[in-house]
Amino acid sequence: MIVTVHLHTILQRRTADGVEREVTVTLPPGSRVSDLLEELAVSLAPSALLFLVNGRVAAIDHPLSDGDEVHLIPAISGGRRRQDARWQGEGYSVS
Repeated sequence: MIVTVHLHTILQRRTADGVEREVTVTLPPGSRVSDLLEELAVSLAPSALLFLVNGRVAAIDHPLSDGDEVHLIPAISGGRRRQDARWQGEGYSVS
């Protein structure tokens, strides 16, 4: 079966022709998202990724079908903690 994979942020691949944001992968029937990660040699832990299959959030054991579109989205983190952040109801107020 053939699936189209959209690679986001740090999963995008640099090639001689530029940045590769989308790849087509051939997998055996019965493959799951976990098999796709293995085929692509994704080095991030699955817990650090969001999987979308055909626009819906999916688990790592989600079965894939021919023609599926899969988005691999790394978790975003970072920024600098502000010492002056204060809790105010439903949000933070930063001075």
